[in-house]
Amino acid sequence: MSKEEKKYNAHSIITQFGLESKIFEEVMKILTDFAAKSKTLFNKHYESWYSHFKNIYGVKITQDLFLKHTYYSILLKTLLLNKLRKNNNQKEAYTLYKRVFCDEEVIFNWVDSEQFINLSDFISYEAMSFSHEDLFHELYQQVFLSDTRHKIGEFYTASTLVKEMVDDSYTLGIKVLDPSCGSGAFLIGILLKLLRTPPNKNKKLEFINNIFGFDVNPLAVLTTKTNLLMILIDFFDNETIYAINLNVYLMDSLFPGNSKIELRVDLKQIYHSFDLIIGNPPWITYKDLHDKSYQVKIRELAEQLLIKPSSQYTTHIELASVFFYAIPLKYLKIHGKIFFVITKSVLNGDHCFKFRSFRIFDQIVIWDFPESYFFNVNHICLKATYKGKDNKISIHDKFPIPTKIYDANIEFKKEVMYNSLKLEDDGAKIILPEEDLLKFNEISESNYKKYFYQGATLVPRSLLFFTIDNKMEKSYLISPDLDVLSRSKAQWKKSFTQIEIEKPFRYKTFLNMDLVPFCVKSFRNVFLPIDKDFQFDEEHLEKYPKSLKFYNEMNAYYIKNKKSTSDINTLFSNVNYWNKLTKQVKTKANLVIYNASGSNLKSAVITNRKKNIIIGSENYYFSTDSQYEAYFLSAIFNAPVLSKAIKLIKSSRHIHKRPFSYPIPIYNDENPLHRALATKGKKYHTVVRDLVMNNPKISTNKVRTFIHHKLIKLDELVNQIIFT
Repeated sequence: MSKEEKKYNAHSIITQFGLESKIFEEVMKILTDFAAKSKTLFNKHYESWYSHFKNIYGVKITQDLFLKHTYYSILLKTLLLNKLRKNNNQKEAYTLYKRVFCDEEVIFNWVDSEQFINLSDFISYEAMSFSHEDLFHELYQQVFLSDTRHKIGEFYTASTLVKEMVDDSYTLGIKVLDPSCGSGAFLIGILLKLLRTPPNKNKKLEFINNIFGFDVNPLAVLTTKTNLLMILIDFFDNETIYAINLNVYLMDSLFPGNSKIELRVDLKQIYHSFDLIIGNPPWITYKDLHDKSYQVKIRELAEQLLIKPSSQYTTHIELASVFFYAIPLKYLKIHGKIFFVITKSVLNGDHCFKFRSFRIFDQIVIWDFPESYFFNVNHICLKATYKGKDNKISIHDKFPIPTKIYDANIEFKKEVMYNSLKLEDDGAKIILPEEDLLKFNEISESNYKKYFYQGATLVPRSLLFFTIDNKMEKSYLISPDLDVLSRSKAQWKKSFTQIEIEKPFRYKTFLNMDLVPFCVKSFRNVFLPIDKDFQFDEEHLEKYPKSLKFYNEMNAYYIKNKKSTSDINTLFSNVNYWNKLTKQVKTKANLVIYNASGSNLKSAVITNRKKNIIIGSENYYFSTDSQYEAYFLSAIFNAPVLSKAIKLIKSSRHIHKRPFSYPIPIYNDENPLHRALATKGKKYHTVVRDLVMNNPKISTNKVRTFIHHKLIKLDELVNQIIFT
């Protein structure tokens, strides 16, 4: 690298030091060797790290991941010390470093000073300067991997959105908290706004001491502190920095007093003391949590907050919604503000009905981004004034809600009003733009809603799905479905070869990816240990020893590898969760199916007279003896006009029973419009089946392109039947 000073930003940090860099490769070799030579010290710190991270990653975490975290810690430490040494000798720089970093750094402090110096030689450069930004967010995300960040609900917030939110809500000197600070994006935004304004040095120091951040993740705390210090070093000398309190703490914001973590902050001093809470809380649900006891605490807390959904939606409790209520109750002053980036499901999810009472809030404001959601999950920014739990403000006085609409570049476009379909004392139905609500005032729910069911939970698929190697008179030789196996999570990559099972236990199913409009492209084999009544009967299964042996092996594997939070103790109980398998014994000759999630609806009709086709949970189904009723419904579901209408009200990619929010009428064979639509539905099934025969891998989008003009004709009929 050139000795000339280079300005490092987040992108150049990951290019130079990321997990695909030469530096990472070399340092990991040294760490691996040192770990082997210092097993006692390494194991002691590994156990400490494991206790912190097992509930983030689950129990399947490895020493290799610990080494990656250690590398990340050493990198941050080296870059920071290198910058501190510009103005001080090495001893003073290290003294300041040790004052700032406590618990979060100790976990990774198993590398002795001599080895640290050797490692630093790979990382440190004489001349380095850094942009004033969240320098480490890209590397931080890479270290945690995308699937794991999903599990812990960490989504990086774009600096442009952070700046917009900070400029809107933060005024100099107020006491502010980010309760799940991650790599520090919001605290950095606040610090930069503060440092770039006129107040004198003493005032700035006072204001900096009013900035707080909490996180349960030691690496998040380490990252935030490093990011803040890298900026402060450019504005103050080390003596001044030494006097600053970097109020970033390792703690669980929701349950600070019940943590195993030694708290470095006096809770009595911070409760009910903040003017502003701002941030991007975890975007995970109850079912994503790895610790069963923590699940119980979240469920109980949601109940105390009066936002717990009905039992059917308990597993969908969102941590972000719990944060939005619980954090103000603990930390905000009365009349303080909360401003979160949060999932849009709080506006339209059935599980968030009680959340929408805004019981402890007033002066609610929404920011929406309908042209471009920059996370994988649809989201909004939600701001409110905290009024306390004993306020007497009626829910009717909180609606309608002023809403700012932003474009893809986070440029303000216009202000509109959002309102609810229906307000009740304990909550509110879906919240939409008032212009869209006008359409709903004139429509009603479809009676078909109660006749559609979600399919069975055919997971873990790797234990159930198979391909046939050889057909014999009364049995099959089977091996795993390699496509399914390749998509399985690591703990479910169970392989078996040439296993014999008896024929009665072979059923057919399909995945969402196998479904295109008007056709299931192909079916898959699935092993189900059920009798003719779709029940698990061990006495019946004992008559088929090969299938019994196979089931017992798969069941044992399931029990060994299932999540510790799961109360479902057998493979069959999991497959038949909420009796979604056994109830399929009652299906009639024709099945109408549609996808439970996705950008658009897609549907097909399946003939199932032999009852050997099982619908999985990725799809909903309805059964009927009337072929024309089936084609009628499938045509409606495939009409683009219905998908467009559902997008107004669906939560993220989830569709579920949203189609029945619109008045799909019960099929009437004597109604000419119904009959015409059913006829087209039947015809289009034939058209698409021919497309699939000629191109078995054809995609949903390609199908829609080929039948575009036919879909326009469907829309004309569906508009007449439903929307006029």
